[in-house]
Amino acid sequence: MKLERRYQNQIEALRTVFKKVLIPFGQQKPIDSWLTHYFRQNRRFGSRDRKLISGSIFGFFRWYGWLKTIRETKESKALLLGYLLDGNEISNLVLYWAEQERVDQTFVESFGGINRPGLKEKEELIRKHIPSVKTDQLVPTTASELSGSQIESIQTRPGIWIRLTRANQDSFFHYLKERNIDFRVDTTQNQAVKILNPVNINQSVDYKKGSLEVQDISSQSVGFICDPAEGDVWWDVCAGSGGKALHLADLMSWRGLIYATETDGNRFHELKKRTARTGQKKIFKLISWSGNELPSFSRKPDHVLVDAPCSCSGTWRRSPEIRWYLTKRSVEQYANLQFDILSLAGRSIPKQGKLIYATCSILREENELVVQRFLEANSGFQWESITCPFTGKVSPQGLRIQPPEVDGNFMYIAKLRRA
Repeated sequence: MKLERRYQNQIEALRTVFKKVLIPFGQQKPIDSWLTHYFRQNRRFGSRDRKLISGSIFGFFRWYGWLKTIRETKESKALLLGYLLDGNEISNLVLYWAEQERVDQTFVESFGGINRPGLKEKEELIRKHIPSVKTDQLVPTTASELSGSQIESIQTRPGIWIRLTRANQDSFFHYLKERNIDFRVDTTQNQAVKILNPVNINQSVDYKKGSLEVQDISSQSVGFICDPAEGDVWWDVCAGSGGKALHLADLMSWRGLIYATETDGNRFHELKKRTARTGQKKIFKLISWSGNELPSFSRKPDHVLVDAPCSCSGTWRRSPEIRWYLTKRSVEQYANLQFDILSLAGRSIPKQGKLIYATCSILREENELVVQRFLEANSGFQWESITCPFTGKVSPQGLRIQPPEVDGNFMYIAKLRRA
């Protein structure tokens, strides 16, 4: 009886937090950062509570296209189904929860074990409780171009990736092993390390020294495709918090110059912190930028990277709720902004200079169509082929990096050169 009461309290706590989460969801804000802040403010939640709450809430939003039809009348059941669909651990608490919702144990156990169900199997299973489900309901209508295999990839959670820089690998691996953290070094890029269990990277000495960065493996591919050389001058146009600028610097052996410009104040603040942590500030020239005109360069850039603002539809695996914020109008606005930034950046490129365009979007409107529009207006640029750093495949006109080829975000990259 005491155990059942504890289970009931945990489920009620989940439902309370879920009701609060619906407020930032309605305001189209990131759920991950909201939950992190909420847990910091409410220390009463232990690790098991946080795991149940996070697993249920992210599962709900990942499978929202199916679960929204029953949320109003069967909220607790919708959260349970989201938890199961997302492949979370089936504990005694979950079995108790299922019993309360009149979901039979055989159904629950269908989502566990070694042979987990794929998307089609999940669709068949869930029809026992929601008869009208279809695969295309899992993404907004603005992403109707996606194939069934792409949707299946989106419905899985990506790994957490670390990029090692000057780190003593043995030192960082020892840190992980001491804490019984499983990890895997990528077979093609040994700087990329996938973390398989939760761990606080910030406590690592290597992290504090700036010898490693948390960076999705698809994002790491951008630096490899830029292929910078020692002594180069690069302009990272939309530097954000600095992940790609830091990677460029590492690939340049910290010799050369990188202009890193950013229009958002919060991201620029984070950019300054991250570059300072490396202890190699001389290579960076940080510029808080309006975005409307070319910055004043003391040395002209040899090459330019435009990691453009976008819908972030390629990060739906990591942030499942933001897919439901996407509208046709917002995609059009992003595409126009991307073209404007690319056009401005192109003006700074010397002859034979590279112009790399990248987004974490899965939509053609923000990728191929933007580059096509730019090339039509700028005849002095031409395509350059790209070799995928993970598969070795050569693409003559732009590259899409996506699961299951890599266990990361979706990424589009185009490589152009001024003739």
